[in-house]
Amino acid sequence: MEVKIVKWDVDWLEIKNLCRTTISMGDSKVEPTQEWKRKLLLAEHSPLRHSLITAEFKDIPYYVSTHLVRHHMGVEKYVGTSREDRTGVDRTKRRQTDPVTMRMDFNIQSLINISRKRLCTQADKQTILAWTMLLESIREYDENIYWACVPEGIRSCGCTEGFGKCSRCAQMLGGLQKEELFNVEKRYDEYNSKRLVLNK
Repeated sequence: MEVKIVKWDVDWLEIKNLCRTTISMGDSKVEPTQEWKRKLLLAEHSPLRHSLITAEFKDIPYYVSTHLVRHHMGVEKYVGTSREDRTGVDRTKRRQTDPVTMRMDFNIQSLINISRKRLCTQADKQTILAWTMLLESIREYDENIYWACVPEGIRSCGCTEGFGKCSRCAQMLGGLQKEELFNVEKRYDEYNSKRLVLNK
């Protein structure tokens, strides 16, 4: 598998000015600080949707592509065809593990939303791997967006998956004092200090 960013259109000053519009303030010419960006990422206000990031997944298992195409808010998907008349390969001979190439368009909010499901240990291991590879590519462009992409258990401070439980989030947050657990930024910092980082 290979994942790369093919388009990056994130203008934080424009996002800031859209936020200012929503509170009836004029435009600013001052770039937002990291602290401001992280506050907005945690609050998940609508201007985060004013962004476009396109990623290419090359040689991704077909079944992983079907996991990713289930997400529909703030995303668009383009998956390589399996049609016999286009590929010359008998469709009945194909397997779910056959590689495909796909591209996906995201806004920042959709990256946050998808991460909640695809970083969870209840997700398929290959899907977690593909999503982790994407986030590492995102990190090269924006450390703050990467920081904000956490599994649901970290966001919610506990497992919300009623169909199967894990103790991963509890283990990852085990270094925090009880009062710190109520601070979402501290939970994100703790998770990011321990999250899976792939060797490239």
